[in-house]
Amino acid sequence: MTAAVATGVRTELLDCIQANLAVLADRWGEPGRHLALGATLRFQPRLGTDGLPTVDPPVRQHLAELTGHVGLVAQREHRHLDPAGLRVMAERAAVVYAVGDSYHMPWLPYAGHSHMEHSYLVALHGEEALIGDAYDNETAWGPARPGSWTLPWARLPVTDLAVVYTVTDEYRAPALSVRLDDPAAYLEAYARCGDPVAAARRLTAETWLMSRARKLHAAYRLHRGESLDAEAHLRRWDQLTATAFIALRRVERGRPAPGTLLTDLAAALAADRDVFATRPDHLEKP
Repeated sequence: MTAAVATGVRTELLDCIQANLAVLADRWGEPGRHLALGATLRFQPRLGTDGLPTVDPPVRQHLAELTGHVGLVAQREHRHLDPAGLRVMAERAAVVYAVGDSYHMPWLPYAGHSHMEHSYLVALHGEEALIGDAYDNETAWGPARPGSWTLPWARLPVTDLAVVYTVTDEYRAPALSVRLDDPAAYLEAYARCGDPVAAARRLTAETWLMSRARKLHAAYRLHRGESLDAEAHLRRWDQLTATAFIALRRVERGRPAPGTLLTDLAAALAADRDVFATRPDHLEKP
């Protein structure tokens, strides 16, 4: 397995589940295939484990849609593997796509700091594990950058999900889809949350996810040859992400969050329909 720093993969557009699927999609398909990960733009929140709504889908649901978009097919799949079990799986495959807890991944700045579901690629490298991770982000504990690392198997985390993928021979690029629910209940839940730190922490992640999703969707549409005027709107989402981060830092210090955050979020969500649903066939009603 080569390192996850795959030439041409737009790592700055991808979340931590998408990033390593993108590497496989372009490696086994053609350059730019990973942009199809953004074929579907959705705002369909669900209730998160912290009691607040989130746009982050369950991993298995997320993977089912994403792999279909880029033509990846699961050959083998296992859950809850310890490092020894993951090694056995890697001995029988060229590369394994794995998902686990970022808190226990020593190559990430999240290690020892933050729990979240995070993907990586792993292969056998002599007696050690070769880790590839294309995730690209600035974090509160330093930058996460695409790269590869050789580690003893014992230092790997317990794997929640491990999959061996192959690529279909009958791939067809997916059609565009925009699925936008009414955001009123979502916004109200954050406005009424009695824990301002929890709300600010969640909104920091939410705005980051939504900003990247919109950039990836726009990139796919441009890749398909569509004329799309979205630059100002995407900058708006970037600013919203920055505002959410500032809000988190303020409330962590006992200060009030910027009063415009939810108003600006509501306006950005409303503008999504105007920017991205430029043709009737692109917009699916809930």
